[in-house]
Amino acid sequence: MSFHETADNIRLVDDHILVSNLKRADGSWREATIDLDNYIGNQDGWFMWGGEKFSHTAENISLNLNHPDGPHLEADLRSRDGSYRGRQGVSLSGKIENQDGRFVYLG
Repeated sequence: MSFHETADNIRLVDDHILVSNLKRADGSWREATIDLDNYIGNQDGWFMWGGEKFSHTAENISLNLNHPDGPHLEADLRSRDGSYRGRQGVSLSGKIENQDGRFVYLG
């Protein structure tokens, strides 16, 4: 199950750290964090799962919580030639799960 279905107060800190209160199996809540820079990269101006340090080549980073597919990370990403490809987005809901109050990257 995607993390956002059992989460509250979802936010992005320092442009790359996803923070939220996640519901545990016993019904209690736990604040959890995951550093998206460890799992998302920039491949010539496109977000890439399995990469790393997307935030080092991104501007105007934000978290769109109103996307129909669930939370989307959005940014202007730099291409190899130094230009910016324009606004890009990647869904977080298919790759990050809440497992008993902890973020887990599904790979």
